[in-house]
Amino acid sequence: MQVKFKGEYTPVDVNVSVNDRMKDFVVVDSKMNEIRSYELKGIKLILSVPSVDTSVCSMELSKFVEYIQDQDVTLISISQDLPFALDRWCQANRSDKIIAASDFRYHDFERVSGLLMKKIGLFSRSVLIVDEDNKIRYLEIVEDVSCEPNYEKVIQQLNRLKK
Repeated sequence: MQVKFKGEYTPVDVNVSVNDRMKDFVVVDSKMNEIRSYELKGIKLILSVPSVDTSVCSMELSKFVEYIQDQDVTLISISQDLPFALDRWCQANRSDKIIAASDFRYHDFERVSGLLMKKIGLFSRSVLIVDEDNKIRYLEIVEDVSCEPNYEKVIQQLNRLKK
């Protein structure tokens, strides 16, 4: 698959698809603590983003944080950002409803998902919804990284799963 980054197409070797079981991965949070995906319970909304330091990523995370405020959903964003940048974003946005995680240490999420734009070294903008049985129920890989995901479709799918 190809995604557009700054006007140029770059390959993404996607390893995940709807109805697959989400493989386990380990990332680190904004405080350098390990987060093991198999320890996350319930429905997971996983956002793969290029960098929290960009306006589009920051807006996307903020919108999803707002949406899941009163929902029983675990929200995790994963980027290649250093934990210090993630902590700065969480502090600036006063958000404790999101697990801002980095794949910089183990590259586990990169290996499991294949969502990294290898030429760039950053993740593509993608959304995964993983159910309580670790089955991928929704996958969106945004074709142009400068665009936001389809919030309406994501919310519809989350609502279907919660019924």
